Amino acid sequence: MPIAPLDLLVHASNILLLVAYSVRDILWLRWFAVAAALTNIPFFLLQDTVLWPPVLWACVFTVINLVQIWYIYMQRRPVKLTGDEHRLYQLGFQSIRPREFLELTVLGSWHDASEGEEMLKAGKQPEDVSIAIDGTVSMTRGERLVGELNPGQLIGVTLALTGEPSPVDGHFRTQGRYIRWSVPRLRKFLEARPELRTAVLAHVQQDIARKLYGSVAGSAA
Repeated sequence: MPIAPLDLLVHASNILLLVAYSVRDILWLRWFAVAAALTNIPFFLLQDTVLWPPVLWACVFTVINLVQIWYIYMQRRPVKLTGDEHRLYQLGFQSIRPREFLELTVLGSWHDASEGEEMLKAGKQPEDVSIAIDGTVSMTRGERLVGELNPGQLIGVTLALTGEPSPVDGHFRTQGRYIRWSVPRLRKFLEARPELRTAVLAHVQQDIARKLYGSVAGSAA
């Protein structure tokens, strides 16, 4: 049976759809879907009576796919971290995708710390969670030094999670730099991103484990 020239467009469009359903990359799937829709449009336009409904829907699907393609390209752009962000990322956040990490840092605020700046106050529940990228935070009870937090370690996270007041005072021993997150904003942000929340909680657990190990090792010494 001879194939009409216009029917070739239909066959080509369906072949493109088959290829689209065969690829694993969602970006290529959408590009092939766009090509299939555009290949079909001339077939509908060149009929004796123009088939406007299929043309309209093909245009709608094409626009939707093009918007999604643009969004994918935006998501796949290389992430450029600032010096502070790169330093923080290297201090223990490598398990988080760079783009998600960037969203996390944008939520916080960066601060320069002066020598003696207070980070925790005994008897008061912290309202923020912080991480220093430079400088050491000394933890004291009265006049006695009970521990130190180095760059990359979370400040106040356990207290923020449990709602307990701080049993110690925390001050920067030297000048430093740190990032701070509001606990309510951070919690709301992570609740909408389950995968990122899991990664952040894993980091928190590792940080707590390191602190406990350091505490035990210090006691043994």
